[in-house]
Parts: sequence; C-alpha cells; structure tokens
Amino acid sequence: MNIMATKKKTEEAVLPPYHYAVGRRKSATARSKYYPGDLPLIVNVNKKPIAEYFPDFFAKTVMNAIANIGITTGRFDIFVNSGGNTGQAEAARLAVGKSVLKADETMRPILRLHGYLSTDIRKVLPKRSGLRKNRKREQWSKR
Repeated sequence: MNIMATKKKTEEAVLPPYHYAVGRRKSATARSKYYPGDLPLIVNVNKKPIAEYFPDFFAKTVMNAIANIGITTGRFDIFVNSGGNTGQAEAARLAVGKSVLKADETMRPILRLHGYLSTDIRKVLPKRSGLRKNRKREQWSKR
C-alpha cells in the first residue's frame, strides 16, 4: 500500500497580503512588511513593539514618519539588523516609506515631500594606511 496515497493533503495557511520593501542606511538594513487593514496601527520591530526595541528618540523617528504619511490603521512588521540605533531607525523609516508606496502609488508626492523615498548613501570611509583614521593624521610640526 502506498503511504503517499493514504495521507490527506493539508491546506496551506493563507497569509494576508502584504507589501514588502527594504531600506538601508549606513551599515543597517531594514525589511518592512505592511499589512493594510482596518485594525488600529501596530508597529513591531524584530517581533517586539517599537517602543520596546528602540529608545524613545529613535522610535519617534519611525512613528513620526508613519504619522506624517497619514497611516492610522494596519500593521507594520519591520526586521532590522546590523548598525546602530540611528542607522536602524533611518533604514526602517525608508523601508516603511517604500512599502507604503507599493501599497498605494498615489502616496508618492507626500512621501517625496517628506523625503521618505530618498536613500542617504553616506557611509563610514575605510581607514587609510599611514593615518590614524581615514582623515585624522599626526600633528604636523614645522620644526
């Protein structure tokens, strides 16, 4: 008797549709999933509430971005890694902006106005040989 023939096929769980985007800043990377819906706004970062993950100032960076866009319902699941608080918060802000844009293309002027679609490409320069850091050098003495 064939074992495969006797097993019932299980139906896969259907996930609600979401809009996915990636944001980067310094060495941090953030991946955002936006689930539009009618429930009150929920923002989780690495499976924790945003206020628990980020210190107050950096949590406000992301929450102000969402408020400026005008989103009051739905759910954001944000996954961030590497970098520090500033890089992670700004990467998350960019990811949120991009995922909202994928959900609703008419939001582009608002997102563009607040700068939530612009990637800040500045990164730390690598150390150069013969110097203490990339630009810091020994004090020069004339005599």
